[in-house]
Amino acid sequence: MKNFFLAIIIIVVLAALGFGGWFFFIKKSSEGGGCTNDSRCTQGLKCLNNQCSSGKVGSSCKTYNDCQTGLICQKSLCAVKPDYSKYFGMVSISKMKPGMPPGPNNVPEPTTTFKTTDAIEVDIGGVKSTTVGDFYFELLNSTTGETALTNQTQRLEGHDRGTGTSLDVVKPGDYDFNLYFNNELVYTTPITISK
Repeated sequence: MKNFFLAIIIIVVLAALGFGGWFFFIKKSSEGGGCTNDSRCTQGLKCLNNQCSSGKVGSSCKTYNDCQTGLICQKSLCAVKPDYSKYFGMVSISKMKPGMPPGPNNVPEPTTTFKTTDAIEVDIGGVKSTTVGDFYFELLNSTTGETALTNQTQRLEGHDRGTGTSLDVVKPGDYDFNLYFNNELVYTTPITISK
């Protein structure tokens, strides 16, 4: 009889140890649960900012790649892309030669891939007559979220406008190009800058 109770105690202890091992070493966290790497999250989730996340709106993120297609990473959360259509009809990002205005000898080339020897030109077209206010753009490092460049504030007065700046002060890497009108994020896209 003594051996029977001892066997039951051993089985209970082993079961508790097995459950504890499963819970602490094998169990995967669901959406919002804590993690240290992707393998600690259930299938389809990534470990972002020590939290299991699906890339849905409001989920944690570091870059665009952490969010579902069509979403952006804004302030470390996946969000819906902003809509500029209430203010203007189009935003064009181009590369040009630095130090020269647009013209026949410096034709803007639409792209999202730049070199540090290029200038970035931003043209805002189809501006509504009621669109009056300040705009500017900035480049945020896609990995760290740090601001790498902010151009000088310009004014929209109900007509099309362009602005640009040299990229010689920006280190090569991946960036989020963000355009603001009256301090509202109205356009964003990823860009790459190489040497």
